[in-house]
Amino acid sequence: MKLNSIQALRAVAAMLVMIYHVRAIEMDAFLRNGLDDQPLVSLLIENGFAGVDLFFVISGFIMVYVTGEVRASLATSGAFLFARAARIYPVWWLFALIMTGYFFVAYGVPYDVERTVGGSELMAEQPWLHLVYSYLLLPQHSVPVFGLGWTLVHEMHFYLVFAVLMLMPRRFLPWLLGIWAAMVTGGSLAGLSGAYAADYLKLFFHPLSMEFIAGAFAAMLVTSGRRFRPGTVLALGLAAMLASLLLQGDETAFTLGWGRVLWFGIPCLLIVYGYSALEVEGRAGAPKWLVTVGDWSYALYLSHTFVLSALRRIFNALAARLEGTQSADWFTLGAPGLMDNALFYLLGISLSMIAAWLTFRYFERPAMRLAGKMRRALFADTNAQLRPGPIRTAVW
Repeated sequence: MKLNSIQALRAVAAMLVMIYHVRAIEMDAFLRNGLDDQPLVSLLIENGFAGVDLFFVISGFIMVYVTGEVRASLATSGAFLFARAARIYPVWWLFALIMTGYFFVAYGVPYDVERTVGGSELMAEQPWLHLVYSYLLLPQHSVPVFGLGWTLVHEMHFYLVFAVLMLMPRRFLPWLLGIWAAMVTGGSLAGLSGAYAADYLKLFFHPLSMEFIAGAFAAMLVTSGRRFRPGTVLALGLAAMLASLLLQGDETAFTLGWGRVLWFGIPCLLIVYGYSALEVEGRAGAPKWLVTVGDWSYALYLSHTFVLSALRRIFNALAARLEGTQSADWFTLGAPGLMDNALFYLLGISLSMIAAWLTFRYFERPAMRLAGKMRRALFADTNAQLRPGPIRTAVW
C-alpha cells in the first residue's frame, strides 16, 4: 500500500526548501546589486530549511514501513542497503558531477578550493579526497562538492545503521531504536557531537539522528494499530510547526543540532504520525498533484538550486542589456516595486518544477528501474521481503 499522505508530505518538504532557497538567492542578489529591498516572502519561509527535518522524519517512517515483511538475515540487510544506495547515489552523482564541472570551468579545479583549505590537514594536502568523500557521501570537514549533499550524508548514515538493526529479529526493533536514541543523546551531551558532522564520531552522535528514529517509531505505532486521535495529533503538529516557523530565531550551534530536533523535529513527528494514521483509517487522502510532486521530490530537492542560480544570472544579463529602459527594473532584483521579486519567484518555482519533472522522468525513474532489475538478480530470495507488512486495525 502506497501511502499518499507520505508522498504529499515529501512534496511539502521539498517545496519548503525550494522556496527557502528562492528567498535566500533573492536576498543575495540584493547585496550583489548594491540595493536595499525587502524579500517578497518572509513569514514562515525564513526557517524553510525545516523541510529537511520533515524529510528526515519521513525517511525514518518509510524505512520501517517498507521493511514490514522483513526477516532478520545478512542477505536481507544487504538487499535493503543496496536498494537505498541505488535510490540515493545515481541522482546525487548526476548533480554532484554538474557541480564538479561548474567548478572546473569557473575556477580551473573541480572543487571549491576554500572548502578543502578550511577543512582537515589531510584534505588540504590531498584535495582530491574532497571529491571522493563527496561522491561517496562520507563525512568530512567541509560540505560536499555540492552543498546540499550534507543532508544525504545523514541519510546514508541512517540507512547503514538501520541495515545493522535489521540483523536482529523484528520484535527487537523498538528496543534497538531506543538504544540508538540513548546513545545519540548520551554522546551528544558528552560533547561527542557538533553543529556539523565532520567525522564519523560527530555523525553518529549528531542530534538529527533523533528525527529519523522518531519517524521510525511513528511508523511502528501507525502500522501496529496504535493510532490515538490522529486528527488531534495532526492539528497539534501543524500548529506547532507554524509556531516554530514563525518564532525560531537566528542560527546557532544549538539551533543547528538539538534546537532543530525540538523546534521542527517534534512537530514533524506529530504531522507524519497524524496524517499517515488518518489515511490508513480511510479518513484522509491527498491531492493527486501533491502526490505527483512527492514522486519528484528528490529530483526537486537536488535540482532547484541550479535552476535558481542560473535564473539569477539570466536576470543580471537581461537587466544589463535593458539598462536605461523601464523594463530593466523587472530583472533587477532589489529595484523599487514588486515586479522583479514576483517574476523571480514565478519563474524560479515554475522552472524548478519543470527541471524536477525532467530529471525524474528521464533520469531518476530509469535509474530506479535498472536498480530494481539488479536487486532482483542479486537478492532474488530476499527481495520480496522488502515491502510493507499488514496494517493492523486500531487498538486505541
